[in-house]
Order: sequence, then C-alpha cells, then structure tokens
Amino acid sequence: MPFALAVVTGTAELSECSLLSQEECAALQQGFTRSDWREDLILKLREEVRARDLAAISPGIGGEMRSGSLVLTCMGRDFTIAPDGEVSSPGRITPWIKILLLHYVRTAGTGELAGRWVSYGELRGGLVKITSFQRDCEEPLRELLEQEFEKAAAALGRLGAEMRPGFPSQHAWQLALLPKVPAVILYWPPEGEFGSRIKILFDASADRFLDAECLIFLGEGLVKNVEMLLSH
Repeated sequence: MPFALAVVTGTAELSECSLLSQEECAALQQGFTRSDWREDLILKLREEVRARDLAAISPGIGGEMRSGSLVLTCMGRDFTIAPDGEVSSPGRITPWIKILLLHYVRTAGTGELAGRWVSYGELRGGLVKITSFQRDCEEPLRELLEQEFEKAAAALGRLGAEMRPGFPSQHAWQLALLPKVPAVILYWPPEGEFGSRIKILFDASADRFLDAECLIFLGEGLVKNVEMLLSH
C-alpha cells in the first residue's frame, strides 16, 4: 500500500517494482491517474523563482553561482537551480526536493545564523504545528534509530551528519539540512523502564529561511532519506 501511494503521488515509478514485468507495468500505467498537485505547485514556484535575481539572493541563502545557475547543498547532495526554476542534480530527483528547494529560493532569507539551538515549537509559527512536527518528523526518526541504531546512525552520516559533543545526550548529530538551515538531532536510547526519546533542534534563525510548514516538509524529507538509505 505505501508503494502504491508513492506511485500515485509521483514519488515512485511502477518500474521500480521488482514483481512486475515490463508488460504488466505498461498495462497498469494506463489504468490509473496520477495526482498532479505537486506538479502544479512546482510550476507555480518556478514562476516565482524566475522573477528572482539568483545571483543577488545566493549569498543570503548560502548558495553558489555556477555558469549562471544557483547551486545549493541539501543533506549532502548538490542541486542546481536554473534561472527558469528548473531543478537538476545527478541521480533521481523527486517532486518533494523540487518543491522544497524552490520554496527555499523563493523565500530568499537573509542574515547570519543565530548560533543558538531551539526546538521547533520556539520558531515562528512552530507552536501551532508542533504536534504535526513531532508526529511526522521526530517520532518516525526515533523509531528508525531505536529499531536499527547502527544503520540509522550510518545513514545520518551519509547525509552529512557529524557527532557533536556538548549536548545533553551522548548521541547528538549536527547536519545541514539546507545551507542556512542546520539542525541537531538528539537521541536517548531506551533505558530501564524509560523508552527512547528524540529531539530535533534548529538554529534560531531557521524561520527566516523556511516557514513552519516547510520545516515540517524538510523534516519529513530527512526521514525519507534515512529510510531510503536503510533499504539499500
């Protein structure tokens, strides 16, 4: 069912199913209609990005200009945003990453990092959405770490996360989700009668670069990336 939903929403292809032959894929492809809300949103965001001067906003969002296009690093991977808003990168690109990067460029935040870590609920608009953030971001990541700690920790490392001392947990990773949106993941494994716990912290300036809704979107992407690495 999760795979079927991913196919319908455009985050997976029928051809990725090892149980289907090419003929079966072709037959099934004709039998369903793929949701297109993501593509509609991408087109809208591309129009807004076209109106931006990429070279002017690049320093503020931590990007780099190469051959007239903007290059951004997201979870250890480089993506190129062309002046027309097209997003490209070696390997497969999902609608999720296109929407996220275009939102980040459109917002065009500025300013230095605050150097102070805060919880999601302390960010602008975060208190209203905190239940969704915990349910869709923190809780799934906690489960992955509890179930397969070594593999999940290695997956975080492949996304650019590094262990950091000085936090109230022996398991603390810092990673750049986006150039100006660093995060710290704190994990406490089960101990005695106490279950495992997790907390994702952001630099206090995060809400200048993405709104509360997009930060949830970003956190969900982190979970999806860890899940993908665990499945390989």
